[in-house]
Amino acid sequence: MEKTEKIKKDASNLPPVALILAGYDKVDKKTKMKKKQEIIESYDGDEIYIGNNKFLYELGGKPVIQYVLDAVFKAEKNGKPLYDKIYLYNDVKSFEEVIDVSKYPNLKVVQMTDSVGGHWKDFYFNHIDYGQRVDVFFGDTPRITSDDAAWLHEQYSKVLGVEKDQRGIIKNMLFGIVRYQDMEDNWLMHRIKFVKRGHNKGKLKNFVGLTDSQVRVGNSGALIKHHGMDGLMEKESVNFLYNIRKALTPSNFSKILFLLWKMKYFDLVRQVKNKCINQDQMSTALINIIASIDKIDLSEYGGSNFVISKNACRWENDIDGPLDLAEFRKREKELV
Repeated sequence: MEKTEKIKKDASNLPPVALILAGYDKVDKKTKMKKKQEIIESYDGDEIYIGNNKFLYELGGKPVIQYVLDAVFKAEKNGKPLYDKIYLYNDVKSFEEVIDVSKYPNLKVVQMTDSVGGHWKDFYFNHIDYGQRVDVFFGDTPRITSDDAAWLHEQYSKVLGVEKDQRGIIKNMLFGIVRYQDMEDNWLMHRIKFVKRGHNKGKLKNFVGLTDSQVRVGNSGALIKHHGMDGLMEKESVNFLYNIRKALTPSNFSKILFLLWKMKYFDLVRQVKNKCINQDQMSTALINIIASIDKIDLSEYGGSNFVISKNACRWENDIDGPLDLAEFRKREKELV
């Protein structure tokens, strides 16, 4: 009966919508210090914004997030606006104090209350219907342009609802990643740090080592709402997937290894330690781990990473801390 109701609400004929995630962690002082120390260790001493609305920091005369909003708002397809509606998670009052929302008639600013996974959950169950297409952006990537957004939408369209994942399931969810080899115009060179000793000498720190490349998060994604991902959203398991994709903090890294070891994926443990991960094997293992831990059915969930090869740096160059913001301010005249 439940699936019948979901089919009745199918909205695959509706135009796509955009989701801009720009929430931040409102953590207590003790948690903030613990989390900050973990991240500083993994970033080799770089400070990261925690508990700050970094998206509203001034950059070139306007807030960081407005660059992303403008790119999404101005994106076009066949001479018409690409996105029917734009949903943006941030603090509504603070946001509207610095950005004139009347200039964006299809924008809905939603009050942030939770983590990335919490916002995905709220949006997924309250603002879209089954079959509806959503493109996801992160609010701290001010280098992206409307052309970048339109190009990526077209690339996602060739995969979503068309290709199958390594298990033979139609892909209804994508996570953007970028390869180091494609980062030809990187503004944040202070992030490029190499392992200095051991069997991984010469490989990049803070990058996920795959069998054929070294990758980092490309701050975008897309989905077609499908009942196969309901459990993933309900349990906020997307937080775990997102953190693995970044794979930065010691706590996340340790958790990945622990769960792989606990479920006897010993070969994958070696792959992680050697920064030489078979992406299909890891994806299957993570789906099985999440299904087991969260006790959800992911037999119809189809998802994968998607390599953003065009203007890769624009998707990777996000503002995680003061060093990043300072570098952007040095080059703010180059922002479109």
